[in-house]
Amino acid sequence: MVDGDFIWSNGRAWSRLDRFLVSASWEVCFPDVRQKRLPRLCSDHCPIMLESGGTFRGLQYFKFENMWLEAEGFVDRVRMWWSLYGFSGTPSFALAAKVKPLKTDSKKWNVEEFGNAENKRKLLMQQLQSLEERELLGDLSGEELKRKKSAGG
Repeated sequence: MVDGDFIWSNGRAWSRLDRFLVSASWEVCFPDVRQKRLPRLCSDHCPIMLESGGTFRGLQYFKFENMWLEAEGFVDRVRMWWSLYGFSGTPSFALAAKVKPLKTDSKKWNVEEFGNAENKRKLLMQQLQSLEERELLGDLSGEELKRKKSAGG
């Protein structure tokens, strides 16, 4: 397992409870697969991701962020953008044609408004992972433990 051996904690003890089980024939077909422990966010179990290197990841899908709805003026901005997109044709064609520039404008606005959220997420996950490793060693101060809990761990 990558990034740690223990995946469950009750706050005092750590254990290796969960694992992926694979057959020998499966392992022959997928030799580069490994288990990776992720930080605990809202459970006493660390999620485990089955990871393989060098595979095609597919298309990047658009992700609508719920935090956008809480941003002041976002809904009005979407209405404005939507009204500016002029496409003719059947209603289904016009809808599909309007969604494309809306996706582009939303992504651009997101970076301008919030910065790169994915990079921020990755940084927070790394910090949480580091705090968990130190907690496992019993090397976490009370203040760091509070910070870890407030971060979702």
